[in-house]
Amino acid sequence: MATASRERKSQRIFWTLILALLLGYGAVKYIHIVQAIEVYKGQVLEADISGAAK
Repeated sequence: MATASRERKSQRIFWTLILALLLGYGAVKYIHIVQAIEVYKGQVLEADISGAAK
């Protein structure tokens, strides 16, 4: 019985670690996107881009 409870505790720690890593990754990506938007705000394109999406 002690092995089963130890395994459950290890599993809980494992999933908590994965969740923490995912949240940390999401936070870093959010900061990166916010900074990128700030940098590109107000920049004027120097070349004609008509037809670029074709």
